[in-house]
Amino acid sequence: MNTYLTRRKSCSVCGVTFPIEEFTYGNRENRSYCKSCDAAVSKAYAQGGTTAARAFREEQRRKWKSD
Repeated sequence: MNTYLTRRKSCSVCGVTFPIEEFTYGNRENRSYCKSCDAAVSKAYAQGGTTAARAFREEQRRKWKSD
């Protein structure tokens, strides 16, 4: 059994646990954001720059850490 395929990790933005493959994109492995959060952060950045991206990440973290 390939342990790479069975490992899981939590996204640092949304807090959801995904298979490790969800954190491999953009020619890099072992990122801290899942693919869907990376896309959402990129969209926030495109709309409002660094400040908007940071605010989006902080808001998402606040949502799952308060549960």
